[in-house]
Amino acid sequence: RKKKKKGLFRRKEASLAQVLFPGVSPEEYNDNEPIPAFVELVDSQKTQLPFQYYDLPTCKEPHDAIQRRFRQRKNLGSRLMGYKLRMSPYSFPTKVNKGCTPLCFVEVGDKKLNWLRKLIDRQYRIHLTLDKLPVLMRSKELNYAMRGFPIGFKAHKASTGLEHDEYYFFNHLKFTITYREEPNE
Repeated sequence: RKKKKKGLFRRKEASLAQVLFPGVSPEEYNDNEPIPAFVELVDSQKTQLPFQYYDLPTCKEPHDAIQRRFRQRKNLGSRLMGYKLRMSPYSFPTKVNKGCTPLCFVEVGDKKLNWLRKLIDRQYRIHLTLDKLPVLMRSKELNYAMRGFPIGFKAHKASTGLEHDEYYFFNHLKFTITYREEPNE
């Protein structure tokens, strides 16, 4: 008589990644298939007040049909905290090298511009999730990686030589996505 196996590796199809990181198992994508990217809250370590990504003057949210196709399950913690993941305006097709691609053009009024300056002063960061993993901002020269990317930065008048501080918004982003191919396929 065969005994039932008990423990973590009960099922053969469960990979080690599925056991160690539940809900973050590796996904397989075909060539040119879009990888779902989600935006989370825009938050700061200086203040306790987060914002939704689409409260910022950005591109419009993707259509509901696209959102339903890539709907992502929330864990209990994100439900209790009130986080709502939304589709990002960015498109990431698999194994396609894309150059600089304009997403949209947005006019920013004086009121929104002053609000964005305050967000930069308070060091707000935008958090993205790509294929259920957080997107990191990395610097090889300074040897660091941080989750998300800042809205922009403030150049002090001493460094610019101008009479007042200059604000710069990050409106050009470069994404480098690494992947691993299965040798058998």
